Amino acid sequence: MLNGREKNGQLNINWKEYALGADKFKRKTVGFGKYDKREKEEMSIIQGGIGCAIWDAAIIMSRWIFKHQDSFTDQKCLELGSGVGLTGILTAHYCQSITLTDYLPPLLENLKYNVDLNSKKDTVDMDDDEEIRVNNRMIDLKEKVDVKYLNWDEIDSITVTEEDKYDIIFGSELTYSLLSVDNLIKVIQKYLKNDGIFYEILSDDRDGVSYFLEQMQEKKFISKIVPVDQQYLGSYDVDLEKKTSIKLGSVPSLESKRVNA
Repeated sequence: MLNGREKNGQLNINWKEYALGADKFKRKTVGFGKYDKREKEEMSIIQGGIGCAIWDAAIIMSRWIFKHQDSFTDQKCLELGSGVGLTGILTAHYCQSITLTDYLPPLLENLKYNVDLNSKKDTVDMDDDEEIRVNNRMIDLKEKVDVKYLNWDEIDSITVTEEDKYDIIFGSELTYSLLSVDNLIKVIQKYLKNDGIFYEILSDDRDGVSYFLEQMQEKKFISKIVPVDQQYLGSYDVDLEKKTSIKLGSVPSLESKRVNA
């Protein structure tokens, strides 16, 4: 059983290897575009739980955001379940500002490390042409990225002002379990602006998906679920499963929006 549900299919993950910390803090580079690369540190599953590694849904969402940069221009964004931060760090290059969130202290520490790892450096090795070239293409992420603790189970005790709300909220595989759906919806309701958008990439065979959509409709959101285009699938050293994308908000195409009373 995984969080109250039976395992669906073969995960092909060596949990013992991850739990014992094999390849702990292994650096991975994921490329988007000709030169655009993001390096991330992964960690032991004992430390980081399911947020310890880069999952295929995060790669798919990152590819989608890279192709739809204009949708994030001048937007204040919030990423839920940031994990190692791949998608949020990429998004920071296109949005006005972004907050990366998770709830385990080692994950938050690792997120800050990855933000720094991918941020423009004040000093570089002047004898290393590659390092100079890469650094010149970077931005100071620390000016645009905030890393914060957010535990969905504590959402009822959190006060959110209008200034705290976001234009876009997004995440990958957030509705994998029924146990997380109700509090996830509360987080979206509290943090999303009335005309805001929620994006999610997920496997549509997860237990929480249909319940999530039903509950969002009851909460006066209109949602549309669509298959992910083949161009966003493929492989960066892994065989990516077919995913589905969800968008909740007010922009045409994959349209979903809150209906105001």
